[in-house]
Amino acid sequence: MRTRSSGWLIAVSMALTMGTVAPSFAQQNTSSGGQGQTTSPGSQGNAPPGGPEISPTGEYQGGLPIGTWMLYPDLFVGAVWDSNSNQASSNQRAQTATGSSPDSGTSLAVSPRLVATSSDGGMHSSTLFGVGDFQFFGTNTVTADAGFLHTYKPTEDLSLNLNLRYTRQTDLFTSPLNFNNNAIGLYGGPAIPSPTIINPFGATPAINPVAYNQYTAGGSVSKTWDTWFATLTGTAFAIDYDHATNVPAPFNTSQDATSFWLQGKGGWHFVPSLYVFAEVDGIWQRFRNSVFNTNGYRVTGGLGTDDPGSLVRGELYGGYQFQHQEGQNVPVPNISPDAQTSVFGGRMYYFPTPYWTWTASVDEVLGMSSILGTNVPQGVPTKVTTGLLETTYGISQQWSIGARVGYTGANFFDLGRNDNGWMAGASFNYEIWRNLLLTLDYQYSTLNSNTTFNQFSRNVVSAGLTYKY
Repeated sequence: MRTRSSGWLIAVSMALTMGTVAPSFAQQNTSSGGQGQTTSPGSQGNAPPGGPEISPTGEYQGGLPIGTWMLYPDLFVGAVWDSNSNQASSNQRAQTATGSSPDSGTSLAVSPRLVATSSDGGMHSSTLFGVGDFQFFGTNTVTADAGFLHTYKPTEDLSLNLNLRYTRQTDLFTSPLNFNNNAIGLYGGPAIPSPTIINPFGATPAINPVAYNQYTAGGSVSKTWDTWFATLTGTAFAIDYDHATNVPAPFNTSQDATSFWLQGKGGWHFVPSLYVFAEVDGIWQRFRNSVFNTNGYRVTGGLGTDDPGSLVRGELYGGYQFQHQEGQNVPVPNISPDAQTSVFGGRMYYFPTPYWTWTASVDEVLGMSSILGTNVPQGVPTKVTTGLLETTYGISQQWSIGARVGYTGANFFDLGRNDNGWMAGASFNYEIWRNLLLTLDYQYSTLNSNTTFNQFSRNVVSAGLTYKY
């Protein structure tokens, strides 16, 4: 099914408005164990400072200054072929006369990207960003991510941070950041800050998925004392799914929810570049259908490095997580309202050479699923593991490549069901002219499950031009 013509006009107009790009070979911004824009274990903060830059003679210098802001926009326009845009199950595809998916086809692809930064060189610094990946097969293939971050440092040892964000996608594998945040090559301006929590609601790849809009608002305060630091963070996440017209209320909105995370973290630099930390998180999930409501917590500890001169930066953590389902008034046989498990994850950056960058992130969360049936949203606790590995490499000033691998695994407690989704993609850029690139991209995604009719595979190929100012 194609979207209406008005959707095409709106998306293309947005893309052309954002129009150009700036070359940058390194991820930027800060990620620290207690200084500046801090992150928590299990969270994705901004890319660390000190990423190597490449400035060979004659390279185009990007960035559009407007007042106190520096803008880094770009635009990709091309064509995309999708073998299974609605992620129809393998069984559905086998039943068609040709053996191919009814959702395969070709579409226009428009991917705008904008990062804007502002700093007074002292107390205030801000980042504004927006990125989209518009493929016009249907509402599920129009994805976007936009947000605003601000840091205020009244003193060198005190930092206050604000984080606002909007995301539209169906799961991690359809995130526009995978295609449009330096995974397609090294020409993208500053890296867009990653989400505070990778996957707070445990969204997983699924057959015939439903797109959702997620809203994030959070703030943190950080204080340092010599080699010690402490951070207090509060974040609210809201998720709102596109609602089917043929499903009656309240079942059509069962998964719409708000989640609140309150995080307290403390750490100690036992050497200047390495620190240990401990964190306690309170997690409250409130669904529009209150039968899903949960209260929970997790306790973690780990090791981090924040030396801006190091080739490796980031955090690794491990710990324990628990949640209790509050609203299950009618007990479900053999399904406990309590879920508890070990948890691990982290966020790492690696810069082996000025031309080569690696980013890895892993997190685990407890969530809820209405897997028992469309009209019986009783609630089943889940543990979802989400991971992403990305690398970019500049072969030369004219040639660059990028690659990405993603994993999402869901364990449905007491049901014996396990879903495992994988994504792999690769991209290629060739500089036709100093502000015009030929861009090719391929992504494969698949879902395997031990339940019937819950498997799919998908191939997406795009080709076009990336224009930079």
